[in-house]
Amino acid sequence: MQQVPGPIIRPASLRRPTRRQVARRRAFAALVLVSTLGLAWSLNPLDDNGERAGGTVPTTPSLSGNGGRTDSGKVVPGETPIDHVVFIIKENRTFDHYFGTYPGADGATRGGTLRCTEAGCRAGDTVRLKQAPIIQPHDLTHGFSSGLYSINGGEMNGYNIIGSGQDLSGYVQHSRETLPNYWAYADRFVLADRFFTSMYGPTFPEHLYTVAAQAYGIVDNKTNNDTTGNYCDDPREYTQRFRDDLSKRDIRTIMRLEDEITKDIPNQLLRISEYWEDTRTCIDIKVLPDLLEKANVSWKYYANDDVWMNGLQSIRHIRYDRSIWGPKVVGPDEFIPDVEAGRLPEVSWLVPPEGINEHPGAGTNVCSGENWTVEHINAIMRSPDWKRTAIVLVWDDFGGFYDHVPPPHYDIMGLGPRTPALVISPWTRAGDNHDGGSIDSTTYEFSSVLRFIEELHGLKPMTQRDRRADPLSGAFDFESEPRNKRLILEPRDCDAAVRRSTSPFEGLYEPPA
Repeated sequence: MQQVPGPIIRPASLRRPTRRQVARRRAFAALVLVSTLGLAWSLNPLDDNGERAGGTVPTTPSLSGNGGRTDSGKVVPGETPIDHVVFIIKENRTFDHYFGTYPGADGATRGGTLRCTEAGCRAGDTVRLKQAPIIQPHDLTHGFSSGLYSINGGEMNGYNIIGSGQDLSGYVQHSRETLPNYWAYADRFVLADRFFTSMYGPTFPEHLYTVAAQAYGIVDNKTNNDTTGNYCDDPREYTQRFRDDLSKRDIRTIMRLEDEITKDIPNQLLRISEYWEDTRTCIDIKVLPDLLEKANVSWKYYANDDVWMNGLQSIRHIRYDRSIWGPKVVGPDEFIPDVEAGRLPEVSWLVPPEGINEHPGAGTNVCSGENWTVEHINAIMRSPDWKRTAIVLVWDDFGGFYDHVPPPHYDIMGLGPRTPALVISPWTRAGDNHDGGSIDSTTYEFSSVLRFIEELHGLKPMTQRDRRADPLSGAFDFESEPRNKRLILEPRDCDAAVRRSTSPFEGLYEPPA
């Protein structure tokens, strides 16, 4: 089978490209090599029935799954026994990639692929999700177009046609053996198996959703990364966004094009890009900290400056308010000292440093990332604040990894593929997971965490997204006695974990034919 040309990657230019140039560059960057699957992964076809999509794990379904809002999880301002919410946002993983074999969860052990030629795309083989290495050999594309291609109108079989995904390195998954502490949290607390990313990707706009329940229509990361500063601190940074003047007809057209994205590659993406415009990465939109400030609710945003993940650095009125930037937007290294000193705010965003945020590539070790998470959650559990704290742990976008559950198509931005998601608190709903935890199958996205905080403090929603979002109602039980017993976990020996892990280079990945 003849392959289409691979992604064209061009170095960033100090001269800002025109809108048409950017659109065409991004469209061609989304072009993909077609994998000859039998050679690319030493495949053996799995099933005689030609199954295209991932299936659920063959285990007995959990009796504790929740599919909707319940009264015991209802938040009542001033009465709900949660004084602190900690929202931890890590990087670039999917539910099937981390928890696809967790007993009772909606997971998959195999995934569908696409075969694309000049004549078009059709369903390819179903492949087994192989064991993921502790160190992923390289990053996978996880931008807006990659999310659309991977979802493929709900078929969930395009992960092999996105940039750097042709070697099927996104068709891998972890297990209790490789992520024992994350699985231990799932055993004791709540594993949410319908928690979707807020949009198709990538990092920058996804992080805007975690503070604003919107992304200002932004669909990409910054166009240049060869200058100092970041977002509001770099006047040369631009990106792309959907225009404000879209009519209802335009929106219907865009959503149809998104649903039919592989019908005509790359022209469908080019047609969508006609609705984009350039924008600086320094914007002014309402964010949840604005509401918290007005309500005298204490908060901090723990994230390093000048990194892709610091969403508040792109919010002009936050970045240049000296009463906020510095006192309330601080580095993540200040989180544990604040907890230990009894200064944990009522609302915290905790964004890990690069290198231990589990972003694939550059030698990132998921064991080290898991250890960082355990260290910070242990600090909370050891403090007096634990008894009235709710921790929500998510990953910001799908990272190019396979997931089989079609996300709801809320609007032109998403939703995107599922994130792994854990809700950790003495007040989480008990169930029949290994250590008394439960699986929550309520549909959530990042705006759900904001909606939970808003309801907790009697605040009005900011956008249509948090207005419609479920406020984590299936995860909590405020009518039963809390389960206050702490789960203090030990950090792992990551050198030993790497030695035991599947080699990221030998025997697992082979170049496409």
